[in-house]
Amino acid sequence: MAMTSKERVLRAIHFEKPDRVPFNFWMDRRRMDGFDARYGEPFRVTHFGADLIEHVMPIPFPRAVHEERSGTQWMVKEAFDSWDESAGLALPDPDDPAIYEGIEADLKRFPDHAVLADMPNVLTMIEAMIRQERFYMDMLTHTDAVKAFFHRLSDVMAAVADRVCRMDITALYVMDDIAYNRGLLMSPEHVREIVLPHWKKVIDVGHAHGKPVFFHTDGKIDALWDVFADELGVRMLNPMQPDLQSVADFKRGYHGRTGIYGGLDTGKIHTMRPEQVRKHVFSLFENAGTGGGLIMSTHDIDYGVSDETLGAMIAAIKECVY
Repeated sequence: MAMTSKERVLRAIHFEKPDRVPFNFWMDRRRMDGFDARYGEPFRVTHFGADLIEHVMPIPFPRAVHEERSGTQWMVKEAFDSWDESAGLALPDPDDPAIYEGIEADLKRFPDHAVLADMPNVLTMIEAMIRQERFYMDMLTHTDAVKAFFHRLSDVMAAVADRVCRMDITALYVMDDIAYNRGLLMSPEHVREIVLPHWKKVIDVGHAHGKPVFFHTDGKIDALWDVFADELGVRMLNPMQPDLQSVADFKRGYHGRTGIYGGLDTGKIHTMRPEQVRKHVFSLFENAGTGGGLIMSTHDIDYGVSDETLGAMIAAIKECVY
């Protein structure tokens, strides 16, 4: 008997065999907007049969002024000029009911799907406020001020997480990019000192409510696998880019502790012919799908991916049965 999407995801994240591998995918936002216009929102679920709804919690933190150029947001005015100014910056009220209206609607509309509450963390928020190169310098020269501001941010995040974890969400999903293609964006020591306490603050809220926790970071993150699995108790890591680290090695070393939400090669899918993308999907299932612990997904598939290749990818995923 076929499972509901929610049942399928729950089995996968508890390292049990579902009927088939669950999946989701993300694309260039312009391409996603086109599919939403063509098929209705959210097209991934209603048209392609994806198993997860990711709802990014709309916490109205201060933001820099951005302008869009060719599908990319470019910062043109920062949210604050000095760290002294940041200390007085007004932060959002975590009890604002507007923050929760959207996810309440998703839970009501899609009771048979896994609904994730996406919670961007401190790095994501600060990079929406000031330029990245400025932050990484200020982290070293204004360390105490950065730490103090991050605690203010993560206090709000933890309060929002507490409220949303009282709902019937499937998992809490914490998000912060901590790596690039060659490794971490900062030393492991600075990860521990500057950002780890804020990830843990929010993740601990999820665990206190008995919610599995997913974590998203781009890049080569094998230096932090033990941290995510053993110190933070992360259930699923995303996107686990297979061109940067071995998903097979991760599966062998961490199965039963932390699984994979991702594993598809986002950077190459748009270059693949349909038969190539099918082979890629089946290879991922063979290397990482045994005994559950795998939700196939991409990060942002390139704008140039053909409808034919996308359709072949999704058809192949649905053929990955247990």
